[in-house]
This record gives sequence, structure tokens and C-alpha cells, in this order.
Amino acid sequence: MNTGISKENVPTISLIVVTWNSWNDLDRCMQSVYASDFQDLEVIVIDNASVDETCDKLKKSYPQATLHRNSTNLGHARGVNQGFRLVHGKYVMVLDVDTEFPPNMIRGMLEFIRAHPQVSLATPRTLNTDGTIQESARNFPTMMNGLFGRQSLLTRWFPNNRFSRRYLVRDYLDATKPFSVEHISAACMFFPATLLDEVGGWDEQIPGYWIDADWCMAIKKQGKQIYCVPEFRITHHENFARGKRKSARRIWLFHYGAYQLYNKWYCWGRLDPRSLFAAVMLASRAVLMIIGNIVSSALEQILKKIRF
Repeated sequence: MNTGISKENVPTISLIVVTWNSWNDLDRCMQSVYASDFQDLEVIVIDNASVDETCDKLKKSYPQATLHRNSTNLGHARGVNQGFRLVHGKYVMVLDVDTEFPPNMIRGMLEFIRAHPQVSLATPRTLNTDGTIQESARNFPTMMNGLFGRQSLLTRWFPNNRFSRRYLVRDYLDATKPFSVEHISAACMFFPATLLDEVGGWDEQIPGYWIDADWCMAIKKQGKQIYCVPEFRITHHENFARGKRKSARRIWLFHYGAYQLYNKWYCWGRLDPRSLFAAVMLASRAVLMIIGNIVSSALEQILKKIRF
């Protein structure tokens, strides 16, 4: 935590957003931030070497925000860690750039954390763009969630199966009161700044898809509590449309990150039989998904030609 500020000027909350060539998303996010009914904020924007007009437009539209510009794209985890080193606030909120929220969200999360000192990390209920629940407050995955994941076909076909229900905490989809989980999304994380001294920052060796799960694992290993507060909402648009096919690179990075996470927390090392088994299974799953996307795309093109 940065201490280079007088005690009289310490903000209550330091808010961190990492961006890269995403002015439209950042503008929407900043509109939510500055429309909040709580404004004792320090807003820190880490720009990962954008080549568009993101930085110029940010300085013009939101001069009160602190902008840190990187000369190269350091990735999301390193960007967030840079933000952690710059914070002065008593509390920290990490936001994905493609989020927006109502004016009461920041104040609501602050009041919850203050009223529940036993909770170390919290998130509001996260919604998709269409208003449906984004199941991002969940438990840690097991090997069975390789088949019954958040967006897998088996979960879509059998939404009430016990593996998905446990992983996605589906017994609390209609909850109105705060509930305990093991893992929350990095789309919105709220916590006391002292947590950084106790747990440290994000592991920059873990690919972005699983960096939030890794940090939550480190927090839970210390016996700390993580909560979802459904009374308050945030919309996470994500940088790809729901239902849109992910690129081969995205699929591979997702599975590589899952392997890194499993190997770090559940295995003795890469020669552990469990690590080798996970590597084979996850690589096979990734390859099958990539092939499936290629075949599906080819079939769509054939059908279009037949129709027209």
C-alpha cells in the first residue's frame, strides 16, 4: 500500500481499473463511478499501452482520475498489481473495465464490509448484459467441473445436476441476503486495503482467466471469508458476446490457466501423477473444443450457401 499521502487526505476507497484500447468500455465504467452516491474515492486507471485515444479521452473527460500509462502491455494481473502499489485508500475496489453499476453499489459494499469485519473480500451480484445472473460468485471447481462447467453443454442440458449446483452455488440464485462463497470474479472485488499486506497481490504467472480463483484460494487458505452481496448489483458486459464462439487462443489460455491453478494448489509439482493427468485431460478438452468450433463454423458456412 502506498503511504505517500497525508493522513488528512487519505481517501476511503481506492478504485482500480485496468484498460487496453477500450475507451468505450472505460467511458461507460467511469460514468458509473462518478455517478455514484459515494465520492470519497481515489480512481486509478492503469493503461496497458493503448494505441487508440483511450488515454487522451480519459484525461479530457475525467481529469480527476489518476492515469498510469505503461509503455508495453504488461497483462491484466501485472496491471492490477501496479494499481495495488499506488492505492492510498482504507478500502480497495477492483473493477473490470467492461462493467457498469447503479449509484448505490459502492456505498452499499462499503457499508457491508464495515458492518462485517470478519469478511475479507466481497462482491455484489454480477449480471450479464441482458440482466440475467452471471454465475461468477461460486465455489472452487473440482475435476467433474471439467464436464459440468459454467458454460459447458452438459450444464446447459442438465442445469440442476449436483456438480454444477455445487460449483455455481445455484441454491442461492434467488438469495436476497449475503452468502458465503469460495471464489468471486475479478469483475468486481471489494476489500480492506490491509488484505494486501496479509495475502499479497495477484500471481502474475497465472493466466487472466483464473487469476481471481487463484487469489481467492490464497485468501481462503488463510481461513478468511468471501461473500456475495446480492442486494447490490453490477453488470459485467464481458468483452465477447454470450453465445459467441471463443477463439482457439482463448480456449487454450482458459485451459492452460486451469492447469496452472490445479498444479499450484493441489499437486506436489509437475511430475505429480495428478498434475500429469490434469494436463492430459485439460489439453484434450481444449483440443476437442477447438475442433468443435472449427467444424461448427464450417457447417454454418455450408448451410448459408445452401440457403442462398
